[in-house]
Amino acid sequence: MSQNRNFYKKFTYAIGKEEDGKCVKEILRKKLHLSRGEISHAKGEEDGILLNAKRVTVAHPVQEGDVVEVHLHERKEEEGKILPAKGELSLVYEDEDFVCLNKPAGMVSHPSHGHFLDSLANYLAGHFEEEGEHHKIRVVGRLDKETSGLILFAKSQICARRLFEQAQDGSRKKEYLALCAGFFAEKEGIVTAKIRKVPEEKLLREVHPEGRSACTHYLVEEQKEGYALVRLILETGRTHQIRIHMAQIGHPLLGDTLYYPSYQGQMKRAALHAALITMPHPFSGKPLRFEAPLPEDMKELL
Repeated sequence: MSQNRNFYKKFTYAIGKEEDGKCVKEILRKKLHLSRGEISHAKGEEDGILLNAKRVTVAHPVQEGDVVEVHLHERKEEEGKILPAKGELSLVYEDEDFVCLNKPAGMVSHPSHGHFLDSLANYLAGHFEEEGEHHKIRVVGRLDKETSGLILFAKSQICARRLFEQAQDGSRKKEYLALCAGFFAEKEGIVTAKIRKVPEEKLLREVHPEGRSACTHYLVEEQKEGYALVRLILETGRTHQIRIHMAQIGHPLLGDTLYYPSYQGQMKRAALHAALITMPHPFSGKPLRFEAPLPEDMKELL
């Protein structure tokens, strides 16, 4: 492998009797589950697509006993510009492809104005540096600064693309827990109000008939006096979706100064926590389940 290559992924498939006579492309798509983009990328590599250790076109037929290999590379110049920094990380899972972290409330996911060295991404870059690894930091589904819980970072564009596709096809599911104001007459329900950015506002979103479609499922886990612990599952991922939808039905999140400005309780941030992710591994397909317990500021109110 040449010196300027950084990330490398190999896929192998042994041809059985049922695949005899099919073309290489069909094996790549249906057996190795490679995307069109990944196949196109592999075509440009000298060792990208091999049949019995020899380079072939994707139209080449295969026979029982053949071995198909695909080699995907990423170039070193794709490494990111995020500066490494030392900081505490709550590592839930890590392998050669991606990382799952438990983000504390009050920390931004990615560098932004005023947070160039104290984001979760900076601390992850520092972790990679300590481990002697070199990866561009690719966050998969950011969490708001106030939101705590599970967040994924891919170690390659190849993996990031697969994780994005999982979100699109619904194979990767994420569940949130929130503390919502009021008494719930209905213990479960669906909110489908459309959401748009408020004109001339930087952060604020609103329900509007001309907004983008949005769908939130909710299930009351525990009803307390004046508020409830609610589990939420999103079908869409609009900015502030949970916060807006729960406020829309009269149950805003405790501590949410944007959508519940009259709140005067002890919660110092929007009480929202990304608690659970279930997904197949982006390459092996192995079922994975990641959980993050409720943080203390939410647990104290239960």
